[in-house]
Amino acid sequence: MGKIHEALRRAEEQRALLVGDAGEKPSVRDRLSEPEPIREAGSRTLGRSVRDARRARVVLSDADQGIAEHYRALRARLESIRRTRTFRSLVVMSARSDEGKTTTAVNLALCYGLSFDEDSCLVDADLRTPDVEQSLPEQGGAGLVDVLEDRATLDEALVQFPETRLSVLAARSIAERPSELLASQKMVELMRELHARFPIVIVDALPILGLPDTTTLVDVCDAAVLVMAARQNSPAEVERALDRVDRSKVLGIVFNKSDDVPVPYGYGYDPER
Repeated sequence: MGKIHEALRRAEEQRALLVGDAGEKPSVRDRLSEPEPIREAGSRTLGRSVRDARRARVVLSDADQGIAEHYRALRARLESIRRTRTFRSLVVMSARSDEGKTTTAVNLALCYGLSFDEDSCLVDADLRTPDVEQSLPEQGGAGLVDVLEDRATLDEALVQFPETRLSVLAARSIAERPSELLASQKMVELMRELHARFPIVIVDALPILGLPDTTTLVDVCDAAVLVMAARQNSPAEVERALDRVDRSKVLGIVFNKSDDVPVPYGYGYDPER
């Protein structure tokens, strides 16, 4: 059984404890391309950001090292994949809402932004319920919708996250026709420009089930990961979500909100011993 099966099995077991149905078997087939799917990261509580940028979804701070280490481990796993499978943009998606998708996208992007090696960009492409902006130290101004509707340039819309190499392109407003905007030639051209400027672009997408937006985003980006919250989706729902996107681009699953999280390794000096 592959890692995706194991992640789904554990999610279904925890879900069954709540709904009283422990007999259902996972049905998702392991059709993801190599390398092995990801099963890193888990977030149960929201922390604080680095220094001045204090927003609820950012957990990369001294008080949240245990949780933050999971996001660093996720970045390390992705970097390992990038050595053999080149990708410049990564869609962070989920089957449904409230699975920790935006929290994962923001903190993963910050892990890249805190790197000394390269610049990075975070794009809020959820044009229906945009939420990345809440993690920014400053709100307002131009955003992705303005760029796609030719009301602002990319330079006018990008915001630098303080003390990092991360630039953020927030949505800033809700689009009247989000599906059409994301499927437009303007979006294709924008992704080309972002690929030219940044070695890695993290894209926060709308939940997959029910709307076509994320399907379109995966088509114009290089790769994707699926954030799956424990106790929230059945294997059949995850199967349907994966069927709606190009599976050849899905690197794996980020298993989130699980109570079964390993205690982080640490060490220190005790003068009394």
